[in-house]
Amino acid sequence: MASVEDNIQEQSAANNKTSLDQIVQDTASDYASFVVTDPEKERNHLDEKIEELLTRLDEFCAVVDIIRTDSSLALNRSLPEVHAKSKELESVFQKVDDLEKFVSLVKKDVMVIEEQVNTAEKDLGTLTSVKNLIMSFPLFSQKRTRNPAHKPLRRYVPPEIFRTEDYIAPEEQRDQSGEG
Repeated sequence: MASVEDNIQEQSAANNKTSLDQIVQDTASDYASFVVTDPEKERNHLDEKIEELLTRLDEFCAVVDIIRTDSSLALNRSLPEVHAKSKELESVFQKVDDLEKFVSLVKKDVMVIEEQVNTAEKDLGTLTSVKNLIMSFPLFSQKRTRNPAHKPLRRYVPPEIFRTEDYIAPEEQRDQSGEG
C-alpha cells in the first residue's frame, strides 16, 4: 500500500508543482501587461501636454506684453494728458477763488449798507403807508413849526463800496481778450 500512497503523493506533488508553475506564469504575464507600454502612444501624449503648456506660456507672454503696452501708454500718453488738464483747471480754480473773494467783498459791503438802512429806519422811523411817504415831502405837507426837541437830520454819506468794473471786465473787453 505504500506504493499506492507514494504514487498518490508523487502525483499530488506534481500537480501542485504544475499548478504553482501555472499560477506564477499567469501572474508574471499579468504584471508584464502592466509594464509593457506603447512608446509611440506615450510620446504622443507627452507631446500633446508639452504643446498645451507652450500655448499657455505664449498666451501668458501676450498678456504680459499687453499689460506692458498699456502701462507705457498710460505713462507716455494718458499721464501727460491728465497733467495738461490739471494745468488747464488751475486757471478755473483761480477764477473760483477770485469769485469767492469777490462774493465775500460784496457780502461785507451789503452788510454795511444794511446796517446804515437799519440806522436810518431807527432814526427816521419806517414809512408804513403811501400817505406817510407822500406827506414826508415838503411840497405836500402842511407847514409845521419846528419843534425844538426835534433832532436835526444827518446828511447821508454813502459808504465806499466795490466797483464791479474792478473785478469783472466789461463784455467788450472779455470778447477781445478771448475769455468767455
